Amino acid sequence: MHRRIAAVVFACAIACAGQSSAQTSEERAAARALIAKHGDAIVTVLGSGKIRITQGGREMQNRDERIRAIATVLDPSGLAVMALSVLDPGDLMAGTLSRGRPVGAPQVSVSTEATDLRFRMADGKEIPVRVVLRDKDLDLAFLRPVDPPATPMAQVAGASGKAAAIDLLVVLTRLFEVANWQVSASFASVVAVVEKPRTFYLLTSGAFGAPVFDPQGRFVGIVVRLRSDDDQGTAGAPPIVLPADDVREVAKQASGK
Repeated sequence: MHRRIAAVVFACAIACAGQSSAQTSEERAAARALIAKHGDAIVTVLGSGKIRITQGGREMQNRDERIRAIATVLDPSGLAVMALSVLDPGDLMAGTLSRGRPVGAPQVSVSTEATDLRFRMADGKEIPVRVVLRDKDLDLAFLRPVDPPATPMAQVAGASGKAAAIDLLVVLTRLFEVANWQVSASFASVVAVVEKPRTFYLLTSGAFGAPVFDPQGRFVGIVVRLRSDDDQGTAGAPPIVLPADDVREVAKQASGK
């Protein structure tokens, strides 16, 4: 995707944010039903991340950071999907640090390493997991428990849904420890449907890695980050939703790993 697309959709999101009307009591009831149905399939990814920044081959910074992210379980074996840019922000950070640098300046590179990854489940139990597939183009990372779960895990299953401009969608996420790890829901409007080079939905708001549903309860997709050709200028870009069918197609590759 080109930087020009990123700039256009970002401007559109700012212009359109807040234009959706108040939700009806039926829509609010549908959102509460989604929390009850899919809440346990929204897990927190915890871990440690080591970030190393170099410029022209010289190390400028080396630090450890805590990983806290949202993932969505897609099958009973515990295969889950999250936004890769949250787990591995190296490309995004390198693009941001390189922005505006003069031609010929030493190159900035960022390497990241995630360790001690685990799911924090709805009941508070922590399960060690590993990354089984990364897709930078789609900003997807798939994780799976190191050991097969003793019982089938809650999952987001069922029919896929599609969205159109101005549609109202429900975004599910899980809050962190300051809010006692509660599942939360919010409404977001579809600002635009972009069909090329691939289909995605531009939202007014959304948490990266969160699943999105229509009011009928159908799984619409996963919130990911908009990418440009060189990752510059996307740090503040609005969230997009990668359609559920696309997520599930990539998940088939991860299932065999």
